[in-house]
Amino acid sequence: MKKKFLLYTLLFTTLSFFNSCQDDLELTSDSVITSDSFWKTEDDAKAGVNGMYVNFRIQTQQNYYLLGGARSAEITGGVQSPLTLANYYNNLLTPQNIDVDWAGLYTVIHSANLVLKYVPKIQFSPTTVNEQKRYIAQAYSMRALCYFIMARSWGGVPIVTDPTENTNQSQYIIPRNSIEETFTFIKKDIDAAIASFPDATNNKTQLSLPSIYALKADVNLWTAKQLGGGTTDLNTALTAIDAIGTPTLLPNFKDVFAYDKKGNAEVVFAVRYSLADLPSNLLDNWNQFMFVGPSDFAPLSSATATATFGTLGTGAGNAGISRVQPDITRFNFAATDTRKAATYLTLYNGPVPVVTGMVKYNGTVDGTLRRFVSDIIIYRWADILLMKAEIKNALGQDPSTEMNLVMKRADITASFTNDSPANNDNVILNERLKELAFEGKAWWDLVRFNKTSLVPSMTAGKEVLFPISQNTINFNPKIVQNPLSK
Repeated sequence: MKKKFLLYTLLFTTLSFFNSCQDDLELTSDSVITSDSFWKTEDDAKAGVNGMYVNFRIQTQQNYYLLGGARSAEITGGVQSPLTLANYYNNLLTPQNIDVDWAGLYTVIHSANLVLKYVPKIQFSPTTVNEQKRYIAQAYSMRALCYFIMARSWGGVPIVTDPTENTNQSQYIIPRNSIEETFTFIKKDIDAAIASFPDATNNKTQLSLPSIYALKADVNLWTAKQLGGGTTDLNTALTAIDAIGTPTLLPNFKDVFAYDKKGNAEVVFAVRYSLADLPSNLLDNWNQFMFVGPSDFAPLSSATATATFGTLGTGAGNAGISRVQPDITRFNFAATDTRKAATYLTLYNGPVPVVTGMVKYNGTVDGTLRRFVSDIIIYRWADILLMKAEIKNALGQDPSTEMNLVMKRADITASFTNDSPANNDNVILNERLKELAFEGKAWWDLVRFNKTSLVPSMTAGKEVLFPISQNTINFNPKIVQNPLSK
């Protein structure tokens, strides 16, 4: 079974129109695993769903942050910052230089489409039939989540519901659906997922009824503010949040991201990284963009950093590595706000601040190496409470309860006072940018609030939508490019 699952994973992480390194993709596979030999047993169904999550984890290693955070001005150049990354935070992306596209997300969608096609046909026992329902619900949920990521980034995208199982490339040369059609499809999948989940069980690292309600709220909040959904979509979003359950915030903000507190009560859905199944190093996930400083900088303070930091950029032990780093000028943490020290740390060379390192998502030390195996959180309660505050404010309701829950956890001296909807929105956005810093939310938040002008590099003529990579258009000439920045 282990060998079969490994072959399955290799097949579906390399199949179809999902290799951005090739202009002319071959939609073929020599694997002996086909629908005739696979998709027969409950174990096959489980392996197929696991493969879907493996593919999604690959996307969170880099692309999720590039799409959801990198353009937001919360990061800036570091000691070893490659030009390709600078194009994101400087908002200089073009079809030729963009190195993130939708190919990888369609790999995940392909996996979900396979589950939706074949799992309903597998005979489950009476004692495990709920697992069959759960697999189907998770596939609908994952497909909706991937399309939501793409729609916020590129606008309307091609809607593909059939898995890639043949060499007829013309089947996949299709135009983009409109943004309205894309979101109609996303909402339909969300409702299908909710109808399919057999219960509200939530193990935090797989999509569940609570996380799909969080996604439903997120999607409807977006369409309310970006697609004219107005009060109807806002009320739908509010009802979805109320269906999730009772909010839980950990007393200590830093504990939310602690390696030994994975899957804690605040987490609703996270992508699991672990030493057991994912041997990790600096390049394995988005920490490669923001890690900086000694191999184990977490215990350091500014007072001790000088002795440990040594000479910047030399040697392998205590040297600094900075692909990009947090841009601390973009944050206005109060001195009493506990989130500052739990988010980033400034390293010094004598009295001079040299570079800023990430604390959030810094993994764990394995022997002498820091392993970047923090779970990547997609939804947690603080995020959901701030969404609820945003929704209530847009409906003309008082968001003080939700705002104070989040703000006082971070800083007991902080408080929120209800004001005009416009002023409240400014406070809510500011709170999201601090609370969810470097979690892949900031860019999409700025777009949703229509506040991308807060990003210094978003000057007049800069487009909010990502350009579609030239490789994608070379493969599919029916794709119409997004408007390009002037």
